[in-house]
Amino acid sequence: MKFTLFKNARIAYTDTGKGTALVFLHGFLENAGMWDFYTAEFSKKYRVITIDLLGHGQSESIGYIHSMEDMADAVQTVLSELRLRKAVFLR
Repeated sequence: MKFTLFKNARIAYTDTGKGTALVFLHGFLENAGMWDFYTAEFSKKYRVITIDLLGHGQSESIGYIHSMEDMADAVQTVLSELRLRKAVFLR
């Protein structure tokens, strides 16, 4: 896992492969590890990014409640760190 900071909290993500960027986002009470089965195969043809959303997996919390805006901003922080301008999102 790699890390970047969002509002002083560490956000964990992976970045493997090359090509069109695919961003895999997990649901509530899950983590990026749920995509491992898929990312191994997809990363052969695509650039695959998985993100542990705020308070999930190896990412830290910024408070008791995380708004959807905070979640989206945290994802944007990762994408900016990776200098991605375009990506396909999977959930």
